[in-house]
Amino acid sequence: MTSSILTKLGGLEWHGCTMFGGMAINDRVAEPVADDTDPASPGASAAAQLRGLIRRHRPFAAVLALAAVLRVVVMLGYPPAMLFNDSYFYMTDAVTRSPDIIRSSGYPLLLYLLLPFRSLSLVTGIQALLGLAVGAGIYAVLRRRGLPWWGAAIPALPVLFDVFELQLEHMVASDVLFYALVTAVLILLCWWDRPPLLAAMIVGVATGYAATVRNVGEMLLAVVLIGMLLRRMGWRRIVATAAAGLVPIAGYMVWSHAHYGHYALNEATGTFLYSRVSSFAECSKMNPPPDLRMLCDSTPPSQRPGSQEYLWANNEADGTLTPLTALTGTNKIYRFTPRIESLTMRFAERAIEAQPLDYARVVAKDTLTTFGWTRENVTNSIGNLEGSGSNFRFEPTVGKVPGWITSDPVSARAARDFGGMDYGRPSVMMPWARFLWAYQKVVYLRGTFLLLFVLVGAIGVALGVRRKTRVAGTGWGGLALLPWLTGMALIVLPPMTAGFSYRYVLAAVPAICLAAGLAFAGRGNLLTWLAERGLLRRAPSGAQDAD
Repeated sequence: MTSSILTKLGGLEWHGCTMFGGMAINDRVAEPVADDTDPASPGASAAAQLRGLIRRHRPFAAVLALAAVLRVVVMLGYPPAMLFNDSYFYMTDAVTRSPDIIRSSGYPLLLYLLLPFRSLSLVTGIQALLGLAVGAGIYAVLRRRGLPWWGAAIPALPVLFDVFELQLEHMVASDVLFYALVTAVLILLCWWDRPPLLAAMIVGVATGYAATVRNVGEMLLAVVLIGMLLRRMGWRRIVATAAAGLVPIAGYMVWSHAHYGHYALNEATGTFLYSRVSSFAECSKMNPPPDLRMLCDSTPPSQRPGSQEYLWANNEADGTLTPLTALTGTNKIYRFTPRIESLTMRFAERAIEAQPLDYARVVAKDTLTTFGWTRENVTNSIGNLEGSGSNFRFEPTVGKVPGWITSDPVSARAARDFGGMDYGRPSVMMPWARFLWAYQKVVYLRGTFLLLFVLVGAIGVALGVRRKTRVAGTGWGGLALLPWLTGMALIVLPPMTAGFSYRYVLAAVPAICLAAGLAFAGRGNLLTWLAERGLLRRAPSGAQDAD
């Protein structure tokens, strides 16, 4: 089957160029693929232009419509939204208009804008539209870069149909907004070889805002700027992106200073890193100073809670208190004070310096878990590898509203403002829910397939590196470089800084899939490379790729 698909790919032609074999040598940006239906005239109404767009992309429009129907089924099956602990914090932050010390509050800004409507269904509806937009954006870029409709649609399928993507879209969580921003950045930077200055500024603002939505986004501005530099996009664009990206970050830090007296995006970096090193740190190897010894854990690493749960757990497996609990008590908010943040950061840094191979081992192990065929819970008993247990699955019953919400006046008010008198607790509605129970057992992106996307994107980058000629705007590594670097950063950074969760991996899927698609686009692409080595039959064509 694979060979027949590759043969089909190699045989397609467009304007005298081998489809997927490459664009014309002097084309810096691919033109949209020609279709049988003429586009609407420039003076046509918006409705007419939309109808023309759908006609020109009729097969993908059907795919997108099916994806939209799935999202309607989710909203009918579990109205108004799915919730987990962080959801209540996000709603509280939106109502109180205050930055959170644990998780960045860029997402509560969106909730604040939607607060007047007092509807969680509106929140999840917007997130569902964002998911559809991400899939459509991937398709649009790859079509613009010369791929046939089905070649451009394949990398969009995981975003459009993966059940875990659907669940996140229906959850009050920052994930969908975050990866929608990241994907928008990549779409803009891959749409043009050298984007207009205004587009570069929009890229900067979106990247900077993403840093305030998820903690892992704090490094993305550097990744984007490095990618732009390697693609030789020009200093004006790079400087404009950097300057625009610093605006939301600086604004957020000023806001944080107004509330807490110091400039920061969050107060949790050290404590999360401490939980990461807890999976291997041994004070007998570290020899920490006296003020850090209170964070030492005498329990063997193999018997400690998983790194994702270590900072939240109050007890070890044998019932003894964890060091953080003994130091700060059971109220977890005190684990993120400036003093504790300083202690945990110093402890984590010392652990990494003293045990670098152990640190590399746990990071590699967690990263490789990403690519397993099945989603297995191998580190703890509550299923955190799938997110936060059953909260991240469609279940026959939903949990009660936590008592710490109903007993706290501020949190209770926030939950009622968004979710009404039942605090937004979802219902389970038949027959829609029953369909989703069956759907979630089958339709999700297997880690092995994600690895395949990663490898294809890496090959595309490698082929871009080996090119003898450099086109301004595509540069070293080609168009696939930036989305591939972004996707890999989103895969590796969580295991490096906190721990592994399949939920975190989902943010990397759009970028990795886009990179894999771009490996088949442009000059010297993957199929051209295969054809040069006799591994793929190429259709006769007057245009030849050249490097």
